[in-house]
Amino acid sequence: MRAMTSSINNFLDADDDQDRGSLGLWSVRTLRLDFFPGHCSSGINRLIAKAADSWGVEDLEVLVKNTFQQHFAHSFPHHGLCNNPHNSRLRSLKLAACYIPPLKGFHALTSLVLQDLPESTPTAAYEAIFTLCPQLQALHLKSCTLNQGVVAVHAPKSQIKQLIMEHCWFGLIKLYTLPLLESMAVLQSNVSYELSSFPYLTHLNIAFHRGVTKTRCVRVGNYYDLNQYLGGTPGISDLIVRFTGYDRWFKPWSPTLLFPKLRRLLIADVPSSWDVSWPRLLIEAAPCLECLHIHITPWEEEPHDDISWEPSEFCHNQLKELVIIGFQGAERQIYFVNFVIKVSTSLQLVSLYKNGHVQDRGRWNWDIVTQQYQWVKEEKVKILNQIADSAPCAATPVQVVLE
Repeated sequence: MRAMTSSINNFLDADDDQDRGSLGLWSVRTLRLDFFPGHCSSGINRLIAKAADSWGVEDLEVLVKNTFQQHFAHSFPHHGLCNNPHNSRLRSLKLAACYIPPLKGFHALTSLVLQDLPESTPTAAYEAIFTLCPQLQALHLKSCTLNQGVVAVHAPKSQIKQLIMEHCWFGLIKLYTLPLLESMAVLQSNVSYELSSFPYLTHLNIAFHRGVTKTRCVRVGNYYDLNQYLGGTPGISDLIVRFTGYDRWFKPWSPTLLFPKLRRLLIADVPSSWDVSWPRLLIEAAPCLECLHIHITPWEEEPHDDISWEPSEFCHNQLKELVIIGFQGAERQIYFVNFVIKVSTSLQLVSLYKNGHVQDRGRWNWDIVTQQYQWVKEEKVKILNQIADSAPCAATPVQVVLE
């Protein structure tokens, strides 16, 4: 480590001593520092300051690698990353296992990623990101342990349009005001919010698991209202939902839930032990839905929580495509397919695949990747006959693909 520090200092000393005349100093657009914690912090900090103050660095990553036994965090000088943040060209910053430095004054900074921050990071440091960096447009918090209290976000001047909170289980983030937010991902994180506080939100990705293991040692009642997680914003057009757990932990009804502009919906990782017909609730709440993709993942038992749906005169006029991955031909799966066919006046294609998976494209888009499966002829005919018995609501025949 001392040799590394010496090498960094010698390099920077040589750069300071060299006269570049009218050519100016080094021009560095991207700098990535990936290192083990140790005695080289002063050299690292000097290098970062040089890059930000003199070299015009635009994209900076400072990633501290920790071992399984030891976890250390890198500290920056009290004045921050550099001496002249107002003149910095820094646009994107990623910090892993670092203490948050003062970021006020970095007017060009629009993208920030914070990962594996130390548990002792005060809530005020997180809150300051929203209030003291109003020019930020994208913020990603990953695997941050919030043990110092509730992080309350009141940021009426914030320009954040994209917010990702991933694996931030411990502690609580309360989102009150982010007026320009357009895309949000809440992935296995303890976050409280009112979607009505985000008037421009159009893309939402939410993943939540309740229950400890794939056993019933700890049973979770199905008493949560989905409106708590999904309700309150009229502008969502694209929605990704991953709700998992041994038992379905939410009610199959929500009278106030409404998605008036929702067009694309992915429901992924549905446990095969759940009644797969539960998305009916979302279909009935989304009158403009055009594309519905469902991915079923194998769990240890057969479905055990059949939902008793009330008879309905509901009719859907926009849904054109239904795709189910992990289709096994189970009774409740066929029931749901028949329901969709019966109520959808514009349905064109129903694709049922036994094998396949969802390929994420970023946080708010996806592709369906399928694998060919050779059904036993008698089984395939039986399933198709059960689906054919459904009286379609569409004016034209619905194409059903079973592979």
